[in-house]
Amino acid sequence: MNKKIKYLVADTTAFINAVPLNEYADNVLTVPEVLSEVRNKRQIKRLCVLPYDLQVREPRIESVKHCVQFSKKTGDYISLSGIDIKVIALVYELEADMVGTDHLRKEPIMSTVIASRERPQELQDNTKLPGWYNGYSDDSGTENEEELRDADEQIDDYTVDQVKENIEKELKISENEKETEDVTERELEDLFDKLICDANDDTNESLCDNLAPNTESGEDDKNARQNQRTSEDGSLFISIDTENDGNWITPNNIQKVKQSMMMGKVENDMTPKVACMSTDFAVQNTLKQMNLNITNLNGCTITHMRTYILRCYACFKTTSVITKVFCPNCGNKTLKRVAVSLDENGKQLIHINTRRPLTRKYKNKSIPRFRGGKHSHNPILFEDQPIPRQMPSRVARTKTNALDEDYTASLSPFAMRDIDSKSAMLRSKGHVKECARNSNYEENRRRKQHNRLCK
Repeated sequence: MNKKIKYLVADTTAFINAVPLNEYADNVLTVPEVLSEVRNKRQIKRLCVLPYDLQVREPRIESVKHCVQFSKKTGDYISLSGIDIKVIALVYELEADMVGTDHLRKEPIMSTVIASRERPQELQDNTKLPGWYNGYSDDSGTENEEELRDADEQIDDYTVDQVKENIEKELKISENEKETEDVTERELEDLFDKLICDANDDTNESLCDNLAPNTESGEDDKNARQNQRTSEDGSLFISIDTENDGNWITPNNIQKVKQSMMMGKVENDMTPKVACMSTDFAVQNTLKQMNLNITNLNGCTITHMRTYILRCYACFKTTSVITKVFCPNCGNKTLKRVAVSLDENGKQLIHINTRRPLTRKYKNKSIPRFRGGKHSHNPILFEDQPIPRQMPSRVARTKTNALDEDYTASLSPFAMRDIDSKSAMLRSKGHVKECARNSNYEENRRRKQHNRLCK
């Protein structure tokens, strides 16, 4: 793909990894919140001296609403942050303005599962995965395949009679070895005394010459190790050099591996006008469900679209409303997100991730006692739990009339402030955060014991 993308929307990961976005797109866009996520000093300095013009744009409200509704249908809404939704909305807005909305989907597609014993086409050639060692390099792969095929053909040519003959020969050789083991030590000493060694004999020099190593090229040795070796009795041996590291990722071939993973490219051969670069799988899934384009970043791209629902692990009921917190059937806070697909007959299949077991964290401890009043912060345990209303005080409920003669501004030293009522005494103080207050502990003023557990 020689042409560049016209508009590329970049996520935070592209700036953190210092990706040269000007090599892949003519115009680079992002949202303001993405730049606020870059907090490292070195990365901030790099943003100040970008070799291209970075356009910061805020998506329209209509685009954000459409992306929120679509992400709820796919089940990725609870995994997306506000910044992620804005990035998706900006991609959708550019695609709608530059290309149109006729090719975009209004409803997500549910993946289908077809039971088959055949290996998928994506996994048929799994010997070329970058970073995985498969025993031989890419250059010698074709040669080894041809050699293995020839070896398989030779093995198939052997008959049962030849195999029996080889077994009988091995048995005879083993019997002869047993007979030679019966020689006594005295016989060996007699044979040793009969040995004669002459230092001036010229045969020793010839033997030394025969034992000297053959200095041939390294390529011949490598080919000799990889060639087939057939013994005299007809048995076949195949030798493969396992010390080859051609498939490991090294500093020498890192650029080649990145090119093989389509760094900065799109899955289709055609160059799109609008695309998004992000490594968030929830963002990628939503974009693919909407039929928007994604660019690869270090090969971190999903290949299959998924649709999620919520399943209760207490009553085993499911719901497609992804914003639910409590189970609509049993009312417990036991909902877990699972992927769903359809089989050949159109029946829904639930895919449960068994590698993430259910935890009892925060469930095997006692909860704090409930408190009354308008300033209570009780834990929410069920969906229709009444929440205290933060109603204003009597003085605050008085009508504000700025045109009245006796009206005094709030910044005036003569303004009336509610400091005597009970609600004013119990209201939260400005310098203390609500998250720092723990309802499990209380203060005993008599004994001056702080952080005492509630009984």
